[in-house]
Parts: sequence; structure tokens; C-alpha cells
Amino acid sequence: MNSYRMTVLLIGLLGLLPGSARALSLDEALVRAESAPEIQGIAANEAATRELEKAADALPDPRLVLSVDDYMLEGASRHRLDASKRMVGIMQTIPAGAKREAARQKALAANETAARQRDFVRRDVRREATLLWLKLYFLQRKEAVLQARIDETKRRENATSGAFAAGGGARPALDARLDLQMLEDALDLLRRDAELARVKLARWTGPLAPDETASGELPVWATETAQSEEEADDDAPRESGEAVTELRASAAKIDLARADFQQALADRKSDWSVELGWGQDAMGDAMMMAKVGVSLPFFTATRQTPRIEAARHRLTAAEAEHAARRADFARQRAELLAEESALASLIERLETATLPLLDKKAELAAARYAGGSGEAAELLMAREATLAARLRAIDLTAERAAVRARLHFLRQRAGDDHE
Repeated sequence: MNSYRMTVLLIGLLGLLPGSARALSLDEALVRAESAPEIQGIAANEAATRELEKAADALPDPRLVLSVDDYMLEGASRHRLDASKRMVGIMQTIPAGAKREAARQKALAANETAARQRDFVRRDVRREATLLWLKLYFLQRKEAVLQARIDETKRRENATSGAFAAGGGARPALDARLDLQMLEDALDLLRRDAELARVKLARWTGPLAPDETASGELPVWATETAQSEEEADDDAPRESGEAVTELRASAAKIDLARADFQQALADRKSDWSVELGWGQDAMGDAMMMAKVGVSLPFFTATRQTPRIEAARHRLTAAEAEHAARRADFARQRAELLAEESALASLIERLETATLPLLDKKAELAAARYAGGSGEAAELLMAREATLAARLRAIDLTAERAAVRARLHFLRQRAGDDHE
């Protein structure tokens, strides 16, 4: 194993030693993301719909009725309450059974919609946190590779500077110093990108400690080969019951729109009211009163029918939105699978063919340079090409992990963990 690869390995091992840095695993990042404001807000909305469900089909509050009849404005008994009929009573409105059932079904649908929306928002929050954690994770890997090359170049600079001081040539020392400056510039930019990724990750997980680094094992779905298109079809949501989080949320909106439609239809039913009263007449004798009323929905064409048609159109719109979501789901899945397949081929070719060739080229350039037959520029270009290829391999691996993350969360069912 050459010194460069040994340095990279040591840097990775040192990152795992106690006290070197605080490891922020993906599991811990996702646990912190559960406290994101978006999740807390949608959870409160779900709790509100659960409370409303309890009273969805309850009868309206009864009404206390106080009445005075035969109150005289003229004559010997004018303005005397004791010469009038006085009554106190209770009136209860009783909506049609179809209306109460429709209200109950609407509350159940609203509760289900809120629950599915919570799962949908939670999935989005977890996906964003995962993507940013992965970005930080691979930026740190690039930083380790770049730091290893900087350390190697510093040793080369020290060696060439010593040779120059002893009367050797100045060009190797200048080339090493110039190479070091370019590498340090690249490292500064890389650290800037890593800090920006930390800031964005903190948006979902809360503030990160200065020494926290994204480390730990990658999840299974990020390291295994993605499913083929045929296998992916097995995971597609079924018409009989949506399983994917986003489509479940969309399907729940259809149920809510259907409940609205049923409630609009129920408005054509008549409501009843019952009123019971007790009082005294003008002679002081006790009286009892009972009344039964019924609503008369005679003018449905101008009252109930427009609301029914509006609810019907909203139901059609919800069904169309759900169909569009299903089509978009299929499109996204196909695009991600195609992108993952292309990235897998690029990574395999780079690791099995390109990098070994570049390593061999750099070794030959170093040997010619050491023997005095090679140029420093040739060696520098060979080393730069090797470093660029290694950094590109990390970039491609990071991009592939991000694609797999999107594919994983796209297929994720409500309530699933990231594993």
C-alpha cells in the first residue's frame, strides 16, 4: 500500500477516535429532524381533527325558550305579567340521520387526510435531512482525500527545499510549492461547501456542535444495488389501497371530497325540531306545551343543488389530482432508476479502469522524473489527473447515494423507517 493510501486510511481511522470529533450518524440526524417545525405543526393539525371527530355527529345544543303570550297593552290588565301566559321551555333541533352520518364520515375523512398529510410532511423532512447528511458525509470524504494529498505534497516540498538549500535545482521546490498552493485553495473551497451543507442540515436537525461530523455506516438502501424496473413495478401502489406515502395523502383527499359530496346530498333531507314547555296561564293554572317542527327543502334548485354540484366538481378535481400524482410517481421512479443505472456504470468504469490507468501513469511519470528523463510538468499533470479522478469518484458516489435516497423516500410507505 503506497503512502498516499495509507494517509487516507489513517485520516479515516483518526476520525473515529474518541475526542477527535462528535459523530453525527444518519439515525441521530433523523431523530433530531422529528422536532422540525413542519412536523410539529402538521401533528398539531392532526390532533385538532381528532378532537373535532368526537363531536362530528352530535346533536346541536338545545335552546332555552322563554315566552309570554296574551300580554295586554290596553284595558285593566295592561302591562301585567301575571295576567298573561308565561312559559319556559327547551327546544332541540334534530338533523336528519343522513346529515349526521355524512358529518361523521366527513370528520373521519378529515382525520385520515390529516394523518396522511403528516406522514407526507414527515417523509419530506426526513428526505431533506438525509440528502444534506449524505452531502456533508461525502464532502468530508473528499476533504480527507485532499488533505492526504496536501500532506504528501508538503513532504515533497520539504524534501525538494532541502535539496535546493544543499545546492540542488530550484525547479522541483517551486513546482511542489505551487502544487501545494493550488491544493490548499481547493481545500478552502471544499471546507466552505461543507460548512454550507452543515448550515442547511441544521435547518432540519437543529444547531450542530462545531465538532460534529457526518459519520457512521450508510443505510442499506444506499449501499445495495437498486431494484430493476421489473422489481420496482412490484412496489408500485395498487388501486385497492395506496401504500406510498405521497399517494396515500392524495387518496385521502379523495375520501374527504367524497364525504363533502355526501354531506351536500344529505342537505336535501328534512330536519326535525322538538320543543317542550311548561308555564302558567293568566289564571295561574299550570300549562304544558309540545311542538314538533320539520324543515321544508322545497327550493332545492337554488339552494341545495348548486352546493351538490360544487361538491361533485371538487370530487372530480381530487380524483384528477390523484391520477396526476400517480403518473408523476411513475415518471420520477423511472427517471431515478435510469439515473442510478448510469451512475453505477460510470463509477464501475472509473474504479476498475480509469483510476488504475491513472495510477500507473503517475507512477511512470514519477519514475522518469526521478531518473532525470521526465519533466516536472508531466508529473504534476499526472498527479492532478489522479486526484481529480479520485474526487470525481467520490462525487459520483455521492450523487448515486442521493439518487438512491430519493428513490427510497419516493417508494417509502407511511410509517416506514429509513432502513
